[in-house]
Amino acid sequence: MQTGDPPQRHLGSSSVVARVENALRDDLAYGRWAPGDRLPAEPALARELGVGRSSLREAIKLLTREGLLVVQHGNGTFVADRLPVRATAGLTADSGAGTSQLLRRARILEVYQVRRALEVEAARIAAEVASPDDIDALEQVLARRQSLVGGDTTAFVEADTAFHRGVVAMSGNGLLLDLFDRFRESLTHALAALVDQEPLPDTADEHAALLDAIRAGDPAAAIAATVANFGVIFEMFRTT
Repeated sequence: MQTGDPPQRHLGSSSVVARVENALRDDLAYGRWAPGDRLPAEPALARELGVGRSSLREAIKLLTREGLLVVQHGNGTFVADRLPVRATAGLTADSGAGTSQLLRRARILEVYQVRRALEVEAARIAAEVASPDDIDALEQVLARRQSLVGGDTTAFVEADTAFHRGVVAMSGNGLLLDLFDRFRESLTHALAALVDQEPLPDTADEHAALLDAIRAGDPAAAIAATVANFGVIFEMFRTT
């Protein structure tokens, strides 16, 4: 868990309550909270989701009616001890989760589209401004990421995300880093769940090429390596 105020998440333009409900449903499906756990306090959770407390309350009320959450007045909101399993018509439902695999994939794809735009620019800047110490530190992060390929899912996803965050941080652009951090935790949970069912393609070469481009101070090559990395992922979404 992150310390301090949690990052906000932009939930889109459809019904705010519905989007909050779906975000919380995803968090439950991805195992952010275990049965019996208490959710963050209402003000903190509302800030994380970037919504008003009234919308959050309505979403919690809907999930409570489904038996996913339990509200204990004066104590907070808790994950139900036993989560019901509901199938979604027309979609392939995940075993033991209320969120469909297809819906999960669609949301991850949206995040990847935003990440590509953000990280292409961050890689370009990083290649222009990175110091030798920055590069040495990123090389260590990449080594850990590469060593975990094919290993423990959670550890690999966290290491992969840490590498990409390192590139964004290296750009020195605080706004880009803030945007990345806003969806980092949710993406980590979502990817871990996805990788368990659909192993991500091997992009070790693309990651290494990005580090080489930054080390060489070559913005064009850094952009190309980043685009190539995301291209592999988008191809996976198109063909599976």
